[in-house]
Amino acid sequence: MSLPYYISWTKQKDAASFEIERVDGCQIFSPNGKVYIDMTSISYQAHFGHNHPVIIKYLKEQLDTVPMSSPKGIYPHKNEATYDLLQYMGKKDGKIFYTTGGAESVENALKIARDFTKKKIVLARQNSYHGATLGALAATGDWRNPAHMTPEGWVVRIPEPFETDALKKTREIILNNHPENIAAIIIETITGGNGVYAGTKEWWQGLRALCDEFGILLIMDEVVCGFERTGKSFGYMHYGVEADLICLAKGISGGMIPFGAVWTSDKIAQFYEDHLLCCGLTNYAHPMGMAAMRGVLEIVKEKEFQENLKKIEGVFAEELLKLKALSIVKDFRVHGMLAAVDLHKTVDGKKFMEEGLYLVAQTNRIILAPPLIMKEELLKTAMSKVTKVLKENS
Repeated sequence: MSLPYYISWTKQKDAASFEIERVDGCQIFSPNGKVYIDMTSISYQAHFGHNHPVIIKYLKEQLDTVPMSSPKGIYPHKNEATYDLLQYMGKKDGKIFYTTGGAESVENALKIARDFTKKKIVLARQNSYHGATLGALAATGDWRNPAHMTPEGWVVRIPEPFETDALKKTREIILNNHPENIAAIIIETITGGNGVYAGTKEWWQGLRALCDEFGILLIMDEVVCGFERTGKSFGYMHYGVEADLICLAKGISGGMIPFGAVWTSDKIAQFYEDHLLCCGLTNYAHPMGMAAMRGVLEIVKEKEFQENLKKIEGVFAEELLKLKALSIVKDFRVHGMLAAVDLHKTVDGKKFMEEGLYLVAQTNRIILAPPLIMKEELLKTAMSKVTKVLKENS
């Protein structure tokens, strides 16, 4: 029987789905007795498992005080939580614009960049995903873009960071499209589902230099990379480069409430002191999202969390190295608890599900992003299952 709702990103006939009875930590329990180890944090957002007690505590407390609010309301902890977020990001100034997800964060970052600069064009990589709203999809370069007839004429593609003379070619693209027409460059600090590719520190510094030379804003998309995913608190901390806007979501609430944010630099914040900020959302700075974020900001400071994370990052890297011995494995890239394993052939995602693994299986690739609270024993069990499936399908 056809479902009365859509399954996302797929043809609806025979769309893949599975039933969930309950969740616990890093595991999903099905009514038929099947247990799945979550090896991609659902869609890269369940950083702290599926039911972390600290986040749940804050959510319950919020329900009993201010469960919803006007976007203009200043309710208990709103100011403190925002200051805590700025401190965690290492930002001494600037402001936060809150959203309800990653696409909205990107959408509002693009709107702010174009409004602030009074320029239209945005530069972006082809190998990218920035979200499913129309503006975010226009910036997106992957397969999800073409079907939507996204607005044309304002997004221009730049080379991938690993291409020969990437910065030189980017400079030529800027000149050919006239710098006075270019508002921003938007880049995922490390790509997530599109292969876990990262630019070098030198590439990032060169990109920042181009932005400074031509008066272009740099937008860093940290939706996947933020909140301890890549070995540091945020992906941009690997490069020593300052952005003008930073997009956050997913891990900001541990995925337990739809939530997101955009950090804007002080020069942008100062601009809107005397200019109309024409951006807003009904659920802007929603108290439940803010409560979940408070829980996240408490968890990431815990000594036990940090010690376990450091341990499993090492275990994860060791287990990935073992995979290279398999004939089906071509290569892998890993940053903290985010990895892409390139394969010589495609392995059907159903094979991993049958083995009790929930992960992202693509054409000739799998993406792994385990919850950051996973214990060593469960991680090794999951990786042994990954090995088993890959061996059986070599």
